[in-house]
Amino acid sequence: MRPWAFAAALLLAGTAAAVEVTPVLNGSLAGGQYFFKGQKGSFSGNAALTGASLLKFNERWSLLPMYSGSYQGSKGVEDGVGAGTLFQQQMDHRLSVTGIRRLAGTNWKLKPSASYKREFLKETRDETWGKGLFDYEKIAVGFEAENAYRDPFTYRFAFDAYRVRFPNYESLESKSGVDPLGNPLGRELASKRVLDTYHYQFSASGSRPLPYDDPRFVLQVAYSFLYQSFLDQRLVDQRGQFESAGRRDVLQSLSSSVGRPLKVRVFGEDARLDLSLGLNLAYNRSNQNTYDAVFSRYVPDAYSYVMVGAGPAANLAWGGAKQPSWLSGSFRWSRQNFIGRLAQDGSGAYGAAKQRQDRYILALGYGHPVAPSLTLTVRTNLLWADSNQKYEKTYSYTYRTINYLLGVSYEY
Repeated sequence: MRPWAFAAALLLAGTAAAVEVTPVLNGSLAGGQYFFKGQKGSFSGNAALTGASLLKFNERWSLLPMYSGSYQGSKGVEDGVGAGTLFQQQMDHRLSVTGIRRLAGTNWKLKPSASYKREFLKETRDETWGKGLFDYEKIAVGFEAENAYRDPFTYRFAFDAYRVRFPNYESLESKSGVDPLGNPLGRELASKRVLDTYHYQFSASGSRPLPYDDPRFVLQVAYSFLYQSFLDQRLVDQRGQFESAGRRDVLQSLSSSVGRPLKVRVFGEDARLDLSLGLNLAYNRSNQNTYDAVFSRYVPDAYSYVMVGAGPAANLAWGGAKQPSWLSGSFRWSRQNFIGRLAQDGSGAYGAAKQRQDRYILALGYGHPVAPSLTLTVRTNLLWADSNQKYEKTYSYTYRTINYLLGVSYEY
């Protein structure tokens, strides 16, 4: 069902009573720089805007239409890093509508949804918006069941289906030697519509106070099962030729965190300190192989990997409850081990070891209100990546990068 048809159906389900409308508007503007391997990008800006209205028809039915958009002119530390890439601009727009149905006499809410997203990516200054090789559109529908068994603690089950399409990839593929993450193109990616995918995802998540009757900690757990079907990407055999079967990936992820809220004193006034420690695991099983035409090397099981990560985070807030000052910090480590992909030395020769990469990310932030609904923000992020993959002709695996952003955020 199209989003507008779905919205109309919910509107007809409402009563003739006046609709309660609760608008929400969040926006941010920031400027900063990106530094990579001793080089620095030019000072540029980021912007984001989210607007929504909760339409409450009665105690059982509500509707939440939403728009969100962003522009990123300053490259983030976690963006792909093709060799020598200091410049990148990204813009996206997303429209969504979510219905909310409260089940009488229970804590359950049912939330069907539909959305459309379009993302644009410029990798050079002279590239035109809308003509990028890796521009894509995403059409999605979903359904979520949420139980708020003890506010604010909940558990949820959800199913989402969506399609991702790269409309420009076929006509522009010959101009690029890398994929959307900056990795060099293998035989399996040098064709038509090979990045277009169908996704089917089941997820479950929940939060719980510990101990239950006298909460001092918060436990959060989430699990996701994602099946990905590549529309036009056929498997590559050991001769570098295509088989008739297509690529299929199954990505499973599990994350958990333990949080500890504390009341403290800052500058002689009450404050809240939130501490947390997180752990995440992911396993991607792919049936795709790769064939490196440059070195005439066949690599089976090239896209399967295991990833593990962990790290602490802290947030300190003081001042007004609705618009506090805040100070945040987090550190995260992750390791990605490829199951079949082999590491190469600096000349490109393959060894026996499987490719792996460690990433360490430090994020710091500060916010201080300067006017009603307006907060001044300062953020900086540092990433250090280390890998046994030494061949870096088209993509960097071992590097350090840092960025900073100064700006304001608005919440209504």
